[in-house]
Amino acid sequence: MREIRQLEELAANAWPAAVVQAVDGWRLRFNQGVTRRANSAWPNGRGERLSIDERLALVEDFYARRGVSARFQVTPAAEPSDLDALLARRGYAVEESVHVQTAATKEVVERTSRSCEVALSAGPSDEWTRTAWPESELSPGIRRETVERIGPETACATAVVAGEPAGVALGVAERGFVGLFCFHTLPGLRRRGAARSLLHALADWARSRNAASIYLQVEDSNAPARALYARAGFSTLYRYHYRTRAF
Repeated sequence: MREIRQLEELAANAWPAAVVQAVDGWRLRFNQGVTRRANSAWPNGRGERLSIDERLALVEDFYARRGVSARFQVTPAAEPSDLDALLARRGYAVEESVHVQTAATKEVVERTSRSCEVALSAGPSDEWTRTAWPESELSPGIRRETVERIGPETACATAVVAGEPAGVALGVAERGFVGLFCFHTLPGLRRRGAARSLLHALADWARSRNAASIYLQVEDSNAPARALYARAGFSTLYRYHYRTRAF
């Protein structure tokens, strides 16, 4: 449980919302509705001053005033331990199950390879942003602002195939860990080694930052990504899901 709490704190730092309000151990996050994680309550702190009903009322008011549904990210570290059942009784429906996976940095380096060029930069370039979130997707500007807000050191990786950007990913280094985010390969350039090369490049970057471990989140429904990560040495440490109330 200690490791789960640590990874949840690191992951929250690695994808910071524009608005964060502390409520007796919980964090309420809002990011203009862009991404579930940055628009959900982080309920991993043990409350000492407010009752659970008081905290739930504050959460629901926080999101209602912003015109979005109240949402919780529910992990094994959630407080109180019966929070998931409490939310279910209040009409919160389950959304998306996610695996949080970890691997030793050394093992990822050894089990992957770089078959195409990968460029690293400290922040998101225009090219990186366009590749991560094509124009057909929602709110690339807000997503880029989220990356630019990250406090720990970052590496924006771009894989190049035949002289063109084929895929991107993001690494965030903090306290001996590197988190991997924003993996995206352009549909027309898949199966060309871009994803594997990105994994290798960011694992090598993690090693250069003395990070012994790497973590990532992958949706249960994304079988191809889970297979890639398994080949690279990742295994599931725990799972979480979202609970969302109809607005």
